[in-house]
This record gives sequence, C-alpha cells and structure tokens, in this order.
Amino acid sequence: MTEIYLFSKNRKVLTFFNKLKRSRTFSLIVYNPSNYRKILSKNNDPFFAYIDISSFNFGERTRALAFITRQRKFDYGIIDPDSKIDDPAALFHKGASDYIPGSFIRGSITVNRIKKAVTFYTMEPLEEEEEKVHAFNKQETAKLSGSNWDLIKAGESYSFIFMYIEIDIVQEWISNSGKEHIDTVMNYFYKHLHTVIKPLNGRVWMKTNYGALVLFPYAGSATPVIIEAFKLILNRLIISAEVYPFKTMLSYKIALDIGSTQYQIRGNTGNIISDSVNYIFHLGTQYAERGNLYLTNRIYTDIPPGLLDYFTLSGNFEGKTLHKMKLPVFNSDY
Repeated sequence: MTEIYLFSKNRKVLTFFNKLKRSRTFSLIVYNPSNYRKILSKNNDPFFAYIDISSFNFGERTRALAFITRQRKFDYGIIDPDSKIDDPAALFHKGASDYIPGSFIRGSITVNRIKKAVTFYTMEPLEEEEEKVHAFNKQETAKLSGSNWDLIKAGESYSFIFMYIEIDIVQEWISNSGKEHIDTVMNYFYKHLHTVIKPLNGRVWMKTNYGALVLFPYAGSATPVIIEAFKLILNRLIISAEVYPFKTMLSYKIALDIGSTQYQIRGNTGNIISDSVNYIFHLGTQYAERGNLYLTNRIYTDIPPGLLDYFTLSGNFEGKTLHKMKLPVFNSDY
C-alpha cells in the first residue's frame, strides 16, 4: 500500500481527497502544511506527497517549492487551488508528478488519478483498488461493524476502533497505599471510563490489571473517538480533581487503532486470535509512554483538521507509523 501525505488545511482540498480514506490501494495521511519541512526531511519510508500551496503566503510558497523541487527522496504533486502558479509545466521539468489546479477541485479525486501520479516516473503497476473500505492487514480484512451492537454477531469478524487505556501510576500506589486503595482507584476509573465511552457506543471488551481494551463499532469514521481521547488527555487535571477523590493528578496512556477481529461477548474472548488485538496490546504495553496518546496511521486519517497541529510523528512500531499528541504542561501539585 502506498502512503499519500497531504499537506493542507483547506477544507475544499480535504473534502476533495476524502475518498482516499476508503481506498485499499492508498493510505491518506493529512499533515499541517507548516510542518512540511520537518516531516519530509525526516521520514525515510516510501510515500507520495501532495502539497497545497494555498496554505502559504508568497514568500513561504517560494521557499516550499524550492525545497520540494530540490529533493530526490520522494515523488510529489502540487495543489494550486487559487491558480497562483503561472507556468505549471515548469513543475514537471523540476520533477513533479502531478499538478491539481483550482478548476479541477470538484467532487472527489479518483483513485485512478492518484495511480497515474504515483507511477508517473516509476511506471510500476499498482494493485487494483478493491472494496472501498479502510485498509486493514490483508489477513484480517473484515466487514464494517457499523453502529448497532445488536447487528454484531458473536463468532463473525468485523472491523472496530480499538482503544487501549491504562492508568500509569498504579505501581507507585501499590508500594505506598496497598491493594484496597488500588481497588478503589480502579473502581472509579472503570466507572468514569464507562461514562466517557457510552455516548460513543463503546464497550469495555477486555479488562487488564490497570486498564482496558475498549471496542467501538466502526462505520467508516473514527473522528468522535479521536476527539474524546484527545479530551481525556487534555482535561486530565480537571478530571483528576472532579472525578477522583485523590490528591494527585491521574495519569494514563491511550493508544488508538482501527483493525479487525472475530467478535465474542466479553468473558468469552480467551480463544480469539487476531493480529489487530495483539498489536493494540503490544502498542499499549510495550511502546506507549505514560501520559501520552498515540494514533496509528490507519486512524490518524480520521483526525479533524483542527487538531492536526497538536500531533507529531512519534516513530514506527511493528511496521506501523505512529503519531503522538503534543502534551500540555501540567503542575501536578494542584
């Protein structure tokens, strides 16, 4: 699968590219244009970049085009909603693979157009696009779980939004407070978690010692779940003061992904074999750092444009690119 990096905050452009979120040939990742130099310079994975120059003033546009046309690390296309470029053909002389003027930005971009751009220089055939759903692991392709739990049948495979959430500081409390206090903390935690996920149709599917794996039915968009996870991290100082009767700020880590698994009711999950379930547990327990929120590429494509500034590339874990929320600075002694 080819990753498409789209640098734009223009709603018309984002809507134009939205169809790619359902492609099995391409994975669309949207970035804030102001971060283009950092992201394009440091990423060594193969990708194709589209840069929307309407995001820049004249000076910034000139510098951005100079930077992009000088490099030879990746292929790229230029999006020009306001038709500011007088000689688009010159872009191709400098290595561009596509040019999209404002007059072309109507409806939705086609997968065939992207294929032609990506293969403009390489001329290597890409796989044909299959069913129009999010791209999952080839061994785990499953139908969308929709939005109604009553229609989700035990024993069948579906796509879900996975949330791994775990309290960070419990080990410190074990040494200082004992099991009874920990049990009280976890009771408050699960009660609060239930109030957070219920409006989003989420369910605690598996409990861990100090956290949970939450399932959300997936009908094609994970945006509401991303926003709620963002709020959990952003508001943890207020949550700690209002929800938990302890004189310390609650710290927890969250990891989000979209994947597929056979569904079984809670309590009957012991025999489930799923790469997606294994991955989210590995991500949450082996990679995620305390107090942080992580998104995989598969769910990052659903992030609302207004939150793009608040995430940064985190690295790669088990073959998947990750994005981490930029954390607010708290004083824990409130």
